[in-house]
Amino acid sequence: MSGKSVTRRKKTKKGRKRRVLKYILGSILLGGFLCGLFVYSVYVGLWGPLPDYQELKEIRNYEASELYSEDGELLGKYFIENRTNVKFNNISTNAINALIATEDVRFYEHQGVDKISLLRVFFKTLLLGDRSSGGGSTLSQQLAKNLYPREEQQVSFMPVIKLKEIFTAHRLEQIYSKPEILTLYLNTVSFGERTYGIESAAQKYFSVSASDLTIPQAATLIGMLKGPSWYNPRLHPERAIQRRNTVIHQMVKYDFLHEEEGERAKETALELNYKAVNHYTGLAPYLREKIRRDASEIIAAYNTTHGTAYNLYKDRLILTTTLNADMQRYAEAAVKEHMKKLQHEFYTHWENREPWYNKPQVLEQAIQNSPVYLSLKGQGYNEKQIAEIMNRKKAMMVYSAYQGEASAEMSSIDSLKHYLKILHPGMIAVEPNSGKIRVWIGDLDYKYFQYDQVEAPRQVGSVFKPVVYSAAIHNGAQLDAYYKNEQKTYKEYEDWTPRNSDNDYTGYYTLKGALSKSINTIAVEVLLQTGIEKTIVHARNLGIKSELPQYPSLALGSADIPLSEMILPYMCFANAGKLMTPYYLLEIRDQSGTVLYQAPVPEAKEVLPSQEAYVMSNILSAVINEGTGRRLRTTYGLKNELAGKTGTTQNQADGWFIGYNSRIVVGIRVGANDRNIHFNSIRLGQGAHMALPIFGLFMRECLKDPAYARWESLSFPLVPVAEQKELDTPIFQEKMNLFERIGNKKLKKRALVHPTDTVVKKEKKGFFRKIGNLFRKKKEEE
Repeated sequence: MSGKSVTRRKKTKKGRKRRVLKYILGSILLGGFLCGLFVYSVYVGLWGPLPDYQELKEIRNYEASELYSEDGELLGKYFIENRTNVKFNNISTNAINALIATEDVRFYEHQGVDKISLLRVFFKTLLLGDRSSGGGSTLSQQLAKNLYPREEQQVSFMPVIKLKEIFTAHRLEQIYSKPEILTLYLNTVSFGERTYGIESAAQKYFSVSASDLTIPQAATLIGMLKGPSWYNPRLHPERAIQRRNTVIHQMVKYDFLHEEEGERAKETALELNYKAVNHYTGLAPYLREKIRRDASEIIAAYNTTHGTAYNLYKDRLILTTTLNADMQRYAEAAVKEHMKKLQHEFYTHWENREPWYNKPQVLEQAIQNSPVYLSLKGQGYNEKQIAEIMNRKKAMMVYSAYQGEASAEMSSIDSLKHYLKILHPGMIAVEPNSGKIRVWIGDLDYKYFQYDQVEAPRQVGSVFKPVVYSAAIHNGAQLDAYYKNEQKTYKEYEDWTPRNSDNDYTGYYTLKGALSKSINTIAVEVLLQTGIEKTIVHARNLGIKSELPQYPSLALGSADIPLSEMILPYMCFANAGKLMTPYYLLEIRDQSGTVLYQAPVPEAKEVLPSQEAYVMSNILSAVINEGTGRRLRTTYGLKNELAGKTGTTQNQADGWFIGYNSRIVVGIRVGANDRNIHFNSIRLGQGAHMALPIFGLFMRECLKDPAYARWESLSFPLVPVAEQKELDTPIFQEKMNLFERIGNKKLKKRALVHPTDTVVKKEKKGFFRKIGNLFRKKKEEE
């Protein structure tokens, strides 16, 4: 082969190499240019706009609004995202150190992008497939991702998303200091269960503030960031501890902890102090829901008037209620203790029979009104098919009287039967001299029973009798007069015959005696002596707005009145005849302290002469000392001065008790939602058994509290001498002779006229008519 040929081949070979190199170099340059162009296109927003500097300066997370009791306890939150932002100085250094050691150890060295981490991810993860090498995102990039979630991006192309996060992270680093970025991050990140931010997480899982997090607690929460559900310490404690210890190991590795300190922290038990924050749990959920509805309307009206845009669920408004957290806690504990026992008695009472055994229509109606039945009916199933489906057993969560929420194997029919037999309590406590509501219990469990029993109109029974007796006294009834306890049939009222619960119709009682013993026959006579219309007018003056039947059964509490309304007359008696409108929302403020709402101070309205109010408290004290409420003395050992009245409705459908001292009025009602379901025994179904024990348990706990110990020494104002002399008359006489009956004047010659009364114009009467009326009056008084 000639030398020219060899030379030619070498040149050709070199030419090829040059062309290949040029091609490679050109490809690299072209690729670099295209990559640069691609990066630039992302930067200028061709793949969707990047947040600009102004937008990033105005970052604002949604924050939950908070509801506090008047004594400063957080009762609940209203939120889309459960978050409470905190400042850097209010975050434990343990949490900061754990975060940096675990998520971004070079946080203080980079400007938003950690090049070393990116190279590690490129070579180990992408080229070598080593998934254990971790991610390359800095805290700033993670913050960008949290602020602008990937699922909200306009494109799903991962390089575009990552570039956007890098650019956003770099801008964040230019705007905010390192402590500010850490604060933004820890206020933004999710900790599972709709909980956002380190402060809300610390309160939820450990019941502490973020500033007080210990090393193990901080490590547990920071460990959750890798997988909030997977490492949830409530649901998966073993995983959470393992992850916590990994975080502690990282803190030791990067010199945030000494090795000995880290080992001690690893050996610490999880020690959760979990406090769920939702609409079902916590103190006073029924009142919290009522306040939520009212606050939304108040805020909307404020926005309209002032041109603002406050939002209850996003703007961390601070709401304050009149509720007292300790009193609410005592009340809820009393309800829980008594209702568990009462429900057990109810089940035992009926044994193997259903409470509706003689009224099958009760169950039939419940089935036909159930959502399951209505849904199946709407889908076109016939009655036989519906019955078959509704009788199939399946796993479900139900409310249990013994343990709260419980899992059970039940059919839909079984579930309906179960809930029909549940007894439901309602309880409210109000300061009579201020109108502030201190306790509100709407039912057993808000998750399962949303209907608020405090506002449910129900037959009131004998708790209405004090209104009847107050009307009688106001219209001139003598306190020392005697009324015969006899059963009568009122022909003018469709042959109606009221009866006493004990079927005893002997003796004579004063008003005080008749009310303390809750004698039905005398209550009706007192009502008719006063006049039904006058009694209704008097009830209106005392705050009752519900419809009242113009029938003698009104005296026995046949009217349907909510508990929240039925306590108003008792507030008048406790507050010297002055009625204060009850209220529960004190104020709403924004974070800067601007007042959006301030409750107007209710004006005291005098609806009863003070001496009459004192007389009523004296009479109602007898109910506690020697009448139907005496269990408060004998069983619950209450020695402080109290007044009140028990109430039992027709067929024992509801049991009531309203009791008070001069500082607090407490109303309680207990009954099944369907009035056909009840005890078949007056002993078990009376208010003294169904409702009064809750008052006893509640009051006993209050008196143990130093804040309310002074209630022990409270007393009601003294009754004027003349009325006291009448009240001191023996409340019962077995018999009355002729002379005693003649002298037994039931009405004063001149009844007091109060400014609130409706004045009826007297008609002129002739001589013979006056004589006739005189004899009629004489007959009525006997």
